Amino acid sequence: MNIKTLYTKSTRKAGKILGRFVPYNTRYKPAGVCRLTPENMATMKPSEVKVHTIYKDAVTTLDISDELYAACNAYWKPEKSVTTTYLVVEVPNGRIHTDNESSVSVITQYNRVVENVSLSLTQGKVTEPNLNNIFEQRFFSTPVKFNGTVFSLLTGGAGINNISHWFLDVLPRLHLLRESGLYDKIDWFLVPSLKYDYQLETLELLGMPKEKLIAGDKFNHIAADCIVASTAPRGNHTLVPKWLCDFIRNSFVPAAKAKAPVIMAPETPLIYISRSDSKVRNILNENELVSALRMEGFENVISSKLSILEKISLFSQARVVVSATGAGLISMLFCKPGTRIIEVFNEGFVVEPFFDIAGKADLDYDYVICKGNGKVTNMAQGQTRHFKVDVEQIMQTVKKMKAVKYVYQTA
Repeated sequence: MNIKTLYTKSTRKAGKILGRFVPYNTRYKPAGVCRLTPENMATMKPSEVKVHTIYKDAVTTLDISDELYAACNAYWKPEKSVTTTYLVVEVPNGRIHTDNESSVSVITQYNRVVENVSLSLTQGKVTEPNLNNIFEQRFFSTPVKFNGTVFSLLTGGAGINNISHWFLDVLPRLHLLRESGLYDKIDWFLVPSLKYDYQLETLELLGMPKEKLIAGDKFNHIAADCIVASTAPRGNHTLVPKWLCDFIRNSFVPAAKAKAPVIMAPETPLIYISRSDSKVRNILNENELVSALRMEGFENVISSKLSILEKISLFSQARVVVSATGAGLISMLFCKPGTRIIEVFNEGFVVEPFFDIAGKADLDYDYVICKGNGKVTNMAQGQTRHFKVDVEQIMQTVKKMKAVKYVYQTA
């Protein structure tokens, strides 16, 4: 961790601690929760919240083998089925307050936090709206006023700096906004951050003018003539809905082809995604694995060094992708249906996002779980632990996939 990152995290942590004890601008502290139950919505004043239902009681399932489900780590066992009602709300004269980490609060002019479209996390898990940590806060900066209508893409958690969460938890909110019919009324788009190239590149591909973007990490408390916000794309859980996969593929692949028809034409459609650029979850014997894969015609790719256009081009042409679980695999969303994915796990970190996506995106998925180098009891350990892979086991899986006749489905 570099000095700048350490300073930023330390300052943020100190600010959160002080915010609980040092009173300032306490009039901005919310006084309660605006509940969006059917009973409450029937009598809700339009001057507080106007609600648009996008998908009511949408069911998302995790369709995997019992064997793979049993292998998922106990500290982060996914649900097999979740139900989410997706809403987009308009909040006249509203505010948004965020700590850019564990709390995003959409607040009405009557000083209530709007449930469903606000978010509070504790140890990565969504908590009840009345437990949002904004209710423990006593120090509030004065909100910066933006004239017009602001749409929030804030997500909390790792959406601020992780490309996987950017694609899963931030950008799909634009689909919900379009479905609401409010897209053309938006004057400003509030995003978690604009620090990273992939953030600007993806927003540009989606046709969003840079001058209409607000960086949430620079404006933690804003007010507007109207705030528009949506349910989180994965609701209060982690399962990925099929509409999300369809939105990403259908939005980015055609846009990339139109912008730059030939960006990168790999000599081989066989790709290995290396984590050698990461400081966590490194494959300790990766050189051995890379050598074996090269014998089978695989190209070694460090995904973080590619532009978004290059990633779209590479993955949309891929036939087989091999990768340890990690953010670089999010580009599987650009793959054609039928593309083969082999995910490599450390037994202490078997989590569901990518094999969940594989099923929703109609990809041909297989996996290899390798022995770890010590017991893992929590997510923090699992996310950081380096490991060795069983090269022979991986190569057997690769050869098995290559041996099956390959048929592209047109996307």
